[in-house]
Amino acid sequence: MDPKLLGQRIKEARLAKKMTQTEVVGSFITRNMLSQIESGNAVPSVKTLTYLAQVLELPPSVLLPDTAEGADTSGGPEASVSSIVPPEAATLYRAKEAYLAEDDAKAYELLSSIEEASPLFDEAQALLARVALRLANARCSEENYLEALDLSKNAATAATKGLYASSELKSQALLLLSDAAAKLAQI
Repeated sequence: MDPKLLGQRIKEARLAKKMTQTEVVGSFITRNMLSQIESGNAVPSVKTLTYLAQVLELPPSVLLPDTAEGADTSGGPEASVSSIVPPEAATLYRAKEAYLAEDDAKAYELLSSIEEASPLFDEAQALLARVALRLANARCSEENYLEALDLSKNAATAATKGLYASSELKSQALLLLSDAAAKLAQI
């Protein structure tokens, strides 16, 4: 899908919902940027595409096509958005959906599949830290301390990686790790 077609789809979806550009952008992007995207003069980031899909109530596949579907990767003027958007974008989006639905096992599996070389690795690690921490807490509640130890370690590690590193998440994971180790020692 070329940028003009993507922009046209976004504009048609916006008009079908009888929304103004200002209503769509909210405080996320500028109205001018949405205008450029709709006219095909700008290519939105993955984060912006995800936001627009959510606001316009579109399935993400409409805006984040899979690169395996014969995308033109030549980089020329007819290059599709899928050649610009990393193939892991759909995986990250599905992981976010799983996380919000509290399907942590699915989210953990999807996020673990995103490799360090991916341009979305930072976002994946930030979410992975949260998912692993939530899973570790659940395993502690189930008194499955061995699995809680591994998940806490993974959460602490993921919380230190990338642009979205979080010392707060790392601290929470290390505290849980300590608690799980202490409970395991009592057994």
